[in-house]
Amino acid sequence: MPLAHFPAIRRSTIVEAIAQGLIRYIAENRLQPGDRLPSERKLAEMVGASRLPLREAVCVLKGLGLVEAKHGKGVFVKRLDLGTLFGMLSPLLKTQADVDLDHLFQARLYLEKSIAEVAAAHRTEDNLQALGHALEGMRRNLHNRRAYVRHDLDFHQELARSSGNPIFHVFMASILDLLRELQFLYQDSVEFREAAIAEHQAVFDAVALADGPRASDAMRQHILNAMRRT
Repeated sequence: MPLAHFPAIRRSTIVEAIAQGLIRYIAENRLQPGDRLPSERKLAEMVGASRLPLREAVCVLKGLGLVEAKHGKGVFVKRLDLGTLFGMLSPLLKTQADVDLDHLFQARLYLEKSIAEVAAAHRTEDNLQALGHALEGMRRNLHNRRAYVRHDLDFHQELARSSGNPIFHVFMASILDLLRELQFLYQDSVEFREAAIAEHQAVFDAVALADGPRASDAMRQHILNAMRRT
């Protein structure tokens, strides 16, 4: 199926227009991960542009993680990792979306307790193993704040994955940078970290038992406690 007709466009916007057209082509033709795009010559004919802006547009798609080039074979569709894609945009939220701490905590309070409840119903053994690994990483790095924070964030990201709903994972990935910054605004001590570990353990136990309401309550309490530590 050919790309939609491209209207006359300025040179400054042609690469963006071609990139958007390529995305539409992939979607409309239901191309799957591993499927090959038409040759460069064919694509150039389809978009009605020279090969230079086409190559630049393909580079845009590569940067977004939508396609990959294999030397001598062509350009192929990649499996879309929405979490990674939206995670790339996370640093822009604070500076361009006017997000403050109250906004973040309110969103977390409603979002993460729902994530915990859904995760309790849909988590797999692999999810539980990953959650346990993150929790153990927090304990092991009790006296190393930076490493402790990394494992803390891993726990919350894995919980979103455990829901089985990729949109939850996208939501969490989109605020990852803000969550990381928030961690370093908390009142910090070994005692506070130990308390937070116990709160994460309560969430883990409820998810492992497939007890959705208990998981939701445990996460709600964790977020409320975190708010008091700022």
